[in-house]
Amino acid sequence: MTEEQALAAVTAAIAKARSMGVRVTAVAVDAGGHLKALVRMDGAPFHGVTISTDKARTAAGFGKPTAQWKDRIGTRPHVLEGLSGRDGFIPIGGGVPVLRDGDVTGAIGISGATEDEDCEIAAAGLAILA
Repeated sequence: MTEEQALAAVTAAIAKARSMGVRVTAVAVDAGGHLKALVRMDGAPFHGVTISTDKARTAAGFGKPTAQWKDRIGTRPHVLEGLSGRDGFIPIGGGVPVLRDGDVTGAIGISGATEDEDCEIAAAGLAILA
């Protein structure tokens, strides 16, 4: 993910959050989970910086939206137990990978609204890169 793409994705996500009347932190990371862009809206929860970064890192690391973890874990809580506490892993919706030709080039993470709203906002950030 280039710096221009990261900034465009975060800007689009923040615009979507504003239109929804919520305050979030939006993060973009590269394929290795390294921070490329971050905006914390005025009044957004301060924990959102870490949570949105972890959502983006999880999406980049696994190449799957973080919202899929509920289904992936299902009736296998040992999977969650094995992954919990890992630095940069969070199985909560709001993280989406950026894919180009099937390869992960980065990810977007959103935190601060409800899980469904975070997912919607992340999708808006991803859409700008399509």
